[in-house]
Amino acid sequence: METIKTLWCWLFSQQKRMRKEIDAIENLERNARITSKCRFNASIRLQHQGNFAFFTTTVLSLGLIFIPLMQNAEVPLAFKPNVLNMMQVFLAVAVLVYSVVIGTSRYEVRAEKLNECGDKLKELIRQLNYALKEKKRLSEEDFDKYQQRYSDIVTDSENHTRCDHRLAWLEMGEDDSPTGLFRLHSYFISYAARSVAYLIPIVMILFEVIFITDMIGATSILVKYFNGNAVVSSS
Repeated sequence: METIKTLWCWLFSQQKRMRKEIDAIENLERNARITSKCRFNASIRLQHQGNFAFFTTTVLSLGLIFIPLMQNAEVPLAFKPNVLNMMQVFLAVAVLVYSVVIGTSRYEVRAEKLNECGDKLKELIRQLNYALKEKKRLSEEDFDKYQQRYSDIVTDSENHTRCDHRLAWLEMGEDDSPTGLFRLHSYFISYAARSVAYLIPIVMILFEVIFITDMIGATSILVKYFNGNAVVSSS
């Protein structure tokens, strides 16, 4: 019976978890650890977004090249020339827009700065732990110095998002982190929030792939909507 009760409490995150009382120095060290993890999560998120934006631009560019090549090859195609020309204009604009997005978003630069911020925070944590080990207790002057350094480090880069913080909170296994279904729900919400940035690029890639497969006659999903002709047999 006790096992079932424990399992129930774990599953629905009803366990009583008491966080031990910590002083200002330990709280600073804890905040630095969490913020460091958040910064690393944000850096990884931006790297993935940048890589996927580059991948999207590449795929759209290949489609922009493939369509006129198929037209010049005089291969029987399912769409009329004006529809194919419209698609080429659309892909050209999409490539231009994504190139501008990649340039203005500066994914690599921002990710690098966030990663450097995380490294600096880790170094601060090591120095803080070493100072505590040597002196057992920091003076108010030393504490203010470490606190000011922490503030300087975190303000030197952009802030992380809420989903970055939630993932750090879950991955670090803090005393107040949820368990069971609530933990699964928190993971789902965090990754769902991250996935929103990929929604439009994925839709555009799928649309291009479907259009090209329709164009060569492999499928016929969009043919009736674009009033295209059926694929003419070469025989």
